[in-house]
Amino acid sequence: MPSNRNLSEQELLMHGVILREALLRILTRHSDLCRVDGGDTEVCVRSLGDARLNIGLPPFKGSSLPSSLKPTVSKALFSAPRIQRDFKILLSALEALLPNSRWIKRSAAERDDAAFEEKHRHALIFGKGALFECSTMTVGLAVMESNLCYPFHKHPPAEFYVVLSEGDWYREDVGWWNPGAGGVVFNPTAAVHSMRSTDKPLLALWGLIEESSQFTLEL
Repeated sequence: MPSNRNLSEQELLMHGVILREALLRILTRHSDLCRVDGGDTEVCVRSLGDARLNIGLPPFKGSSLPSSLKPTVSKALFSAPRIQRDFKILLSALEALLPNSRWIKRSAAERDDAAFEEKHRHALIFGKGALFECSTMTVGLAVMESNLCYPFHKHPPAEFYVVLSEGDWYREDVGWWNPGAGGVVFNPTAAVHSMRSTDKPLLALWGLIEESSQFTLEL
């Protein structure tokens, strides 16, 4: 992880806008690959393009990143794809923003790995209670330790992932597949989905169309 230094509001906004624009270009470029049931990423792209970022105000969600996960995040960021220009830009913006971000976790259900809660986190970047207030999208960064499966789940908002590591992904109408680092995954409304890390940490930037704030933590 980069060192935690206090950025000015102007610096924070600059990096936030840079991240949004790089993410927008990546999603637009992959839109033809993300078609689901006759739809595509047009709604996600439009929502992200319409996003207006403001510095977040209390109450914030989440807390600081646990020290046990800092090496995992650093390793994942170091291994993330930087061949394409937009990925370099996106990752540089993330590295600047993460030390100032708060992190949330999904609670493990009875059937889940008992240690799951402490092996993953989501940095909240855009959205209600996030680093940047945003009314159209909730955007976060998911990180998981190696050899871990995220619980199968579904939620009303459509969702995208920009994949920043190796890993396997699941959607109920497709099954398991590996999009590869630099790939894009799209989950339509209410589709059951999951992801799992390999022998390396999993890292992915995700976004939910903000239909209702109650879905922000239903990851």
